[in-house]
Amino acid sequence: MQLDVPSLMLPLGLGYLLFAWQLVLVRRRLLADQALALWTKGCVFLLAGMAVLLSRLLLPEWLSVLFGNPLVLCGMLYFDRAIYLFVGKRRVPRWLPALVVAGVLATPVLLAWPISTRSMVFSAVMMLLAGAPALHVFRHAWHAESTMRAVGLTMLMLSLAHAARAVQAGLMPSEYLDFFQSSLGQSIVVLLAFLALLGSGVGFVMACLERTARSMEFLASHDALTGCLNRRSFDPLCNHEVARARRGAQPLALLLLDLDHFKRVNDLHGHHCGDLVLQDFAKRVQARLRSADVFARLGGEEFAVLLPSTDLAGALGVADYLCRAVAGNPVRLPGEQVFSLTVSVGLAMLSPDGPGEDTMQAGQRHRHGTAAPGLSPESLYMRADQALYQAKRQGRNRVVVWESDSLARSEAAAA
Repeated sequence: MQLDVPSLMLPLGLGYLLFAWQLVLVRRRLLADQALALWTKGCVFLLAGMAVLLSRLLLPEWLSVLFGNPLVLCGMLYFDRAIYLFVGKRRVPRWLPALVVAGVLATPVLLAWPISTRSMVFSAVMMLLAGAPALHVFRHAWHAESTMRAVGLTMLMLSLAHAARAVQAGLMPSEYLDFFQSSLGQSIVVLLAFLALLGSGVGFVMACLERTARSMEFLASHDALTGCLNRRSFDPLCNHEVARARRGAQPLALLLLDLDHFKRVNDLHGHHCGDLVLQDFAKRVQARLRSADVFARLGGEEFAVLLPSTDLAGALGVADYLCRAVAGNPVRLPGEQVFSLTVSVGLAMLSPDGPGEDTMQAGQRHRHGTAAPGLSPESLYMRADQALYQAKRQGRNRVVVWESDSLARSEAAAA
């Protein structure tokens, strides 16, 4: 059985052209995705190379080879760059661009060689250009986006197809007397190569869409600046933790944190520096918390921390640590600027030991709960907010614990 190569390449080329057009339309609807932009450029170069190679039906062979092969090689390099950028934000190894440059420069020299030799060399180069990103996907992205597995497998199939073509051209040069020679081996290799390119392209687009969907899901529940939960996600989690603490008769602590005089950062250094301060603060808090703790940005410079299964002593320890960590480590801003920052903390407890409450003497910290088990999430938040307000009134840079007697507050300077 023999397949006519030009008849095979024409519908495959039209199919790839349709895919490239759809790719351009999809990219317009995605967020600025540099990897997808690189893949789109690769499609353009590959289609141009295919068109030039097919033009040898009308134009001189040397002209189609001189321009067609370099365009195809450049298209493959763009595919490689897209995959390496998508997987780990890495640059392609230097030997890949060097291989393409060598292939482009060698094209005029190869024109004097038999077609079988040219096919063998070109397929060997394509084998390396397709095999390298396939191995990169297997090593670094097999357990990331599931759709990247299809990209790795199809690129591997493309590499193996060109490896088979190179071997066949070396062992059976009689089947490569002409580029469009209708031999079974060459036809199968051309078919597999085109299907692999199309499959890898579809897989790569799906991987980009999958990552975009995950990013949008993350942004819907997290603060884009600091990476912690936002208020929309915090409220239902707070309700859940309160209900769970009641069922399990476990203590639950709520900390409300507010950066002191944060407005001065924006006024003196600009909003960009203010964003850096918030990011630095969020990293310090997250470094102290457990995986079960809930950390959220409620808005502006106000944050909240839920500490499940934590008594008053443990909650005070966390709050004091955060105060000291912020006050004792000034934030380094661009231009070697240093900005000292403090934080005020309001603490409220949901405790399993009932409404019994101990009066706290001034300047002392007792290790008992301060809220009844039936306390609602809204009331717990209100009490922490009242404690935070007292911390601000009493001079900032301190922890205040809510008590039943609104005039009796336990405060602790973080110095």
